[in-house]
Amino acid sequence: LPNVMTYRTLQKLDVPGNEDMLAALDRSVQIAIQLLYAQQKADGGWGWFVQDQSNPLVTAYAIIGLTTARENGFAVDLDVILRAEDFLESQFRAITPQMAGWQLDRQVFMLYALAYAGGPDVARMDQHYDSRERLSIYAKALLATAFDMAAAPGMGDTRADTLLSDIVNDAITSA
Repeated sequence: LPNVMTYRTLQKLDVPGNEDMLAALDRSVQIAIQLLYAQQKADGGWGWFVQDQSNPLVTAYAIIGLTTARENGFAVDLDVILRAEDFLESQFRAITPQMAGWQLDRQVFMLYALAYAGGPDVARMDQHYDSRERLSIYAKALLATAFDMAAAPGMGDTRADTLLSDIVNDAITSA
């Protein structure tokens, strides 16, 4: 992901003399994509290490990285992303009063990854919105962003506005 962002920035700046660096970054991103392909588990997810079981958090990061690479012109197999999305969908748990805040936050990150990749799960986003008082500020920001990404072009989402208002109200101002 950092290499993709650096590649994109260097391309946009169009500074002469960056050709070697762009070529090196291109190779590095291509290698990373191939490694992700090779390390994807049969269930569609990725683990922290090759021998580990699939982990929803790592899989969400992989979805974000692959989607970003794809959006920046790198060849990424859409089926790899779709399989990862299916894995994430299978990892959600029903929200209960006993569910810890960090567990809700993690699920929001997964929802953000799905929305980022273009496959938002609005029904689950709504459920987490209804439990927003238990979310961290970071998770509220991710959920607001996910709602914004899921909204029709040119249309806002009042839930995103409410979440942003909650964030502002939670802020502690100081000198």
